[in-house]
Amino acid sequence: MMYFGMDKLADITQMEEWKRAYSAAIEQLDLLYQEENRLYYSTYAQGIQSERLREIMSVKHNLMTNESIALELESKKKTFEKDSIWNRRLEVFLSKMKQESLDSQDELVAVQHMLQSELLESSFTVNGKEYNLGSVHSTIMEDPDRELRKRLFKEAKKVGARNETLFRELIQIRNQLAKELGYQNYYHFRCSLQEMDMEAYIDEMNDLLESARDRSDYWDDRIKEKFGYKEIHQYDQYFSVFNYQESSEADLFKAERIKEVFFGTLASFGLSMDDLPLSVECLEIPYGGFCINIHPTDTRVVVNKRDAYSVYVSGLHELGHAIDGVYSSYQYPELYRFYSSIAAEGVAELFQTIATDKEFLMKHFKLDETTVNQLLEQKELMDIKMVKMNFYYSLVEYELYTNPERNFQEVANECYKEVFGAEGEAFHPASEMFYIENPAFFQDYNMALAIREMILSAFKITSPYGKPEIIQQLVEKYLEPNQLYTWQERVNRLCSEEFTFRYLKRVLGKGKRNG
Repeated sequence: MMYFGMDKLADITQMEEWKRAYSAAIEQLDLLYQEENRLYYSTYAQGIQSERLREIMSVKHNLMTNESIALELESKKKTFEKDSIWNRRLEVFLSKMKQESLDSQDELVAVQHMLQSELLESSFTVNGKEYNLGSVHSTIMEDPDRELRKRLFKEAKKVGARNETLFRELIQIRNQLAKELGYQNYYHFRCSLQEMDMEAYIDEMNDLLESARDRSDYWDDRIKEKFGYKEIHQYDQYFSVFNYQESSEADLFKAERIKEVFFGTLASFGLSMDDLPLSVECLEIPYGGFCINIHPTDTRVVVNKRDAYSVYVSGLHELGHAIDGVYSSYQYPELYRFYSSIAAEGVAELFQTIATDKEFLMKHFKLDETTVNQLLEQKELMDIKMVKMNFYYSLVEYELYTNPERNFQEVANECYKEVFGAEGEAFHPASEMFYIENPAFFQDYNMALAIREMILSAFKITSPYGKPEIIQQLVEKYLEPNQLYTWQERVNRLCSEEFTFRYLKRVLGKGKRNG
């Protein structure tokens, strides 16, 4: 078995030698994670499937489920109680062991792979054209043909209905394994790893949506008027956000210009893309974009090869992830690798505000004042809709893990009415790959939006564009320390305030940003 020397730690009695052996083991393990990330990049960017990924999962499973190693690390963690760095290193690694040991359990992995294959291989023909779930997602976001969006939505629901039994099995296995670790269910387990409270989040969201009700109703009325809808269905939500403003935007927002625009954005921070270990590609992918941080010297961004404003919104979000990957300290590889997704999404959301920065838009695109103002106005619409969509998806998933015996379609329909205040056709949860591959994740986006608003308020800005001194503070207090501190501690270091939804609530409630 490959344990990278972790299994020998218990035999070492001299403390400094133990530390060296542990650090050497972590460095070797991280090489495996780097290889895994390179293979994932090949899968997502080039469609290359590798059997080596299964081998790596097996190696990780053997290590992360080794109880004697976990006991040794728990014992040493107590020894290092007064050494904050070593205590935190072991805390983060043990937390990851807990997650990996559960998520790489054989029965669970078998069902998850079966479900992933079912969804990846599902396809159907509408109007003589073949679609898969990935192309359904991008079409529902961008295609103005409402009838086509509706038909694709219905076909995707059929795929979900066919896979409901399998998805329920996956949820029940996850729940059972979480209960064996002492958690109420799998969702609570994942939230504890993220150092967050789901019930408190739901209360905050309900309060926030109540305060934003007037602005939300205002935008719904404008959407109905603009597109001629009597009701806004789920297959209208993303489309209406990304296509609300009118302009010949495909001509303005060419995907091929993304590198050039990244170059200009980084220059506004006093950085040069030539000096950063960052590769950027435009490829035909079924989502806006993704970033894989293999190592601080190897960060890769892919954006959708589509000419649309939304591609730049996604691209700037991914640029935030890339900057995070480049500037996070690699001094302790486990703290780099096992990052907080809440903290990471906070950075990405901060960078996404650049897409609605007036100076940025005027400088990098040949836009007239009217178009710029339309895009700026669209910012409020996007914020309100994304908060509601994120809350909706997290609420559906939370209910599935809390009551897995329920009819999944009914759960989605009920939650849609609760969040959007209207009856409407809702998606089927078992058609959503995100739930299978990235469980209990959607609330992280709204936590990140709250972090974004805290940062904007603390520095009295509307975006970080052209503000190298703020980027410097972001790097020093928030990015560079990575998991040496909890995400809440990092927010406090940067904003001099405890984490709060107050600023996000204020912005969505008033329709304007203070500062």
